[in-house]
This record gives sequence, structure tokens and C-alpha cells, in this order.
Amino acid sequence: MRYFVFVDRFDLLPVITGFINNGDEMVLINIGQLKCAGEIRVPGRIMEWDEISLEEVDSLDITGHDKVIISTIDGARFSSLIEKLSSEKIPPPILVFTEGGSFFPGVDHSNVAVVDLADIVKHQLNNEWKLIETRRKAFELLAILSTAEKVLILTQNDPDPDAIACGLAVQALLGRNRTTAPICTFGEVTRNENLAMIAHLRTTVRTIDKKDLSRFDKVVMVDTQPPYFPDGLFDKVDVVIDHHPHKSDYEVTLKDVNITYGATSTMLYEYLISTDTKINRRLATALLYGIITDTMYLARDTSKRDFEAFSALWPMANSNMLASMSRPRLDPEELSYFMRAIKNRKVAGSFVFIWLGTVKREDIIPRLADFSLQIGEAVWSAVCGKYEDEVVISIRNMGLTSDAGEVARTLFGKFGSAGGHRSMAKAVLPLKGLKSGLKIKNMKQIGERLFDMLNNELADEL
Repeated sequence: MRYFVFVDRFDLLPVITGFINNGDEMVLINIGQLKCAGEIRVPGRIMEWDEISLEEVDSLDITGHDKVIISTIDGARFSSLIEKLSSEKIPPPILVFTEGGSFFPGVDHSNVAVVDLADIVKHQLNNEWKLIETRRKAFELLAILSTAEKVLILTQNDPDPDAIACGLAVQALLGRNRTTAPICTFGEVTRNENLAMIAHLRTTVRTIDKKDLSRFDKVVMVDTQPPYFPDGLFDKVDVVIDHHPHKSDYEVTLKDVNITYGATSTMLYEYLISTDTKINRRLATALLYGIITDTMYLARDTSKRDFEAFSALWPMANSNMLASMSRPRLDPEELSYFMRAIKNRKVAGSFVFIWLGTVKREDIIPRLADFSLQIGEAVWSAVCGKYEDEVVISIRNMGLTSDAGEVARTLFGKFGSAGGHRSMAKAVLPLKGLKSGLKIKNMKQIGERLFDMLNNELADEL
């Protein structure tokens, strides 16, 4: 490969010569600068021109198989060179380094790319600032937990793939295992795909109760926050890392809550890379699956950071394992809920509503909310059911309309916990308080009233 490098500035030469491989031929043409022979070392020969000479350009015998680089502070000086080379039957690729985003007008050729150095530097600096901030938080986390003999990594009561992946990432960041830093829940893993994930990754999620908390020196919450748990259970925690909306104030040493992320797995991925922590294939698969499930393959509430993490993790992950985890079997109980949902569905325009009545598993409610968006022309869905002493509501939309989290807070915030993201939200409402607040007595009326409330709120969009 031959490189022809035209410059009227020398400051970028180390960058340019740095990506030219050994064995490639380089010709440096210095235009209008002080003579550089003997002062600048390049892997090739140096030519000195006062100005661009098309006759001399002809003598270089540049072909379409060569590459041309121009580094300039005066773009107009090189317009004739670009026009000449671009008019060849097979023009060479031309890369122009300039500053400020402006370049000579009228030059528009498919073989020419202009690189704005200011944009590159700005982008890189922004990335470095972000990396520094993430590294600072990661090292603060390590300092907080360094003296602990046992660290509790706590998830929500029915941990999903995002939470499980985050637990594994925290173990890797700490350099600990399931003995000194177990992933725990006060509930249990119930969804088949989550059980499949645990089995394929050969990890464990341990069920604990309140009395077990005394066995741990420090507490890290991932993909959840203290107000999720019963009042008084956690007066203070050590670390919280979550992408869900900030809940009511609580005492915590390190809190990293950022709703711009589509998955907490993305946040933990950044912790790992900022500290140069090794991400093996198993961990990459877990983190990628966490991002996939929480963002529906980057189709829901996704940030640029999620795309970047997804792109980096994809080639590192085990694709066969991902496929197996993504295709769990439906057990008979789950199938019965799907049949009940189809039978009980109400459709109002592009809104699908389902009242399940009493359910034995809370996880079936959000699962059916996702499923309901596949019905007809659905843009909004809401699936509700009574689980134990609470009414659980999962709201979904296609992400093109109003904010689902805001809808949940507006309608149900006064009855219990409610909130979420633009395209997905959840409300957990104590049954007794909901009945009292809505002035209703039986379960059937709850479903009817919830449908009316949601349908009225969404009427302008349906």
C-alpha cells in the first residue's frame, strides 16, 4: 500500500504515521512550510513543494489503489489537488484532516472524507470525562466495601436478567465469589427464562430473610432501591446502582441512579471497563442478556451508552447460550394465565387492558403486558392482577407517545408505589387502601375501575 501525505502543518504527522503499517510506502509532500528534511522523521521519502503543482502531481503516478491524506490549516490550497485526483477513472480514497468543521466549498466527491479534528477531540474528551467519573465511582465502591468480610448483593424480590447480570458484575468488580458476595433476594426467581439464565451461567441467587441481614457487613443494591422493600428494613445501605427512577430519599454512602440508561447492566459494564476488570465470556453473556431483556433488543428506552455496551459485549458473548436463554418453555400454569388474559382482554382503540384477578405469581403480570403489545394494533397495554395483598399494574407502550411512568404516577401514585420509564411502568398498590380510595368493595369492580381510569387518561392518544 502506498500513502501520499500532503501537509501544510506538521503537528499531526505523528498521528498520521502511527497508523501506517510496516511495509507500506509513504511519500510526504510538504507544501509551503519551512523545509523539514532532516528535522522530521517519517517512514518514507519527503518532497518539498512551494504550492500544489498539478504537473508534479502527475509525476507521482497516484492510482486508485493508493491512499491520499491531507492535513491542512488552509483547505482552499488543496482544492485543485482533490478535483484532479477525484476526476480520475478510478480515484484514490482521500482523507482530509482539518479544523473547525469548515472546508472549501464545492468539493463533494464520494472518494473524499473530511475529518473535523475539533469534533474528534471533543468526542474523545467527553468520553474521557465520563470514564473518569465512572472510575471514580467504581473506586469509591471498592473503598466502601474493602473492609467487609461478607457483602450482600441484593436484588428485587423476583430478580430479572438485568439484576442477575449486575450481581455477577459486582462480584467480578470486587474479585469475590458467591461465598463472600452472594447474589440474594427476599423472594425467589420464578420466570422460566430467568431460571434458564441461572442454570446456563451456573450461578446462584440465594433466597434470604430479614434475620439473615446480620450476617453481612455491607449491602449493595443493584437494579433496585431501599424504598422497594418494606419500611424500616433498611435504614441505611452502602451502595445503590440502578437505572429506575429515583425513589424517596434514603441514606446511602454511594448512590448511582441514572434513568437515562436502558439497563443497569450497562452501568455495571462501564464500571468494569473503567477499572480494566476482565470481562470473561460468561459475564459478557450475562450483561448482554441483561441489556437485551430490559431494552427489548435496544427497542425500548435505550441510550447511546446501551448501544455502545451492546456493541462491545456482542462479540464477547456466547451466542448459543443467549439463544437458549431467550427461548424458555411455557409451563402449564403460565399457559393458563395466557389463556385467561386472551379471554379477559378489553380493547379500546389501540389500548389493550387485561384484569387477571388473583395470580399466584407476580412475574406473569409484566410478562403479559409485553405480550399484549402484540395484539392487533396495540400501542398501549396494561395488565393488572391481585398478588397476595396488593394490586400490581404493569403498563407498556410503543415508546412513541406519552410517558408510561408519568401515567402510572398520575393515576396511582396516591394509592401506593408507582412510576417507571417512558415505555414501561409499574404500580404496586395495597389492596385495602386501593379499595378504600376508590370506594369499591369487590375484586371485579377493581378491574372495571382501573380500566376506566387508564382509558380516560389515554383517551386522546387512542
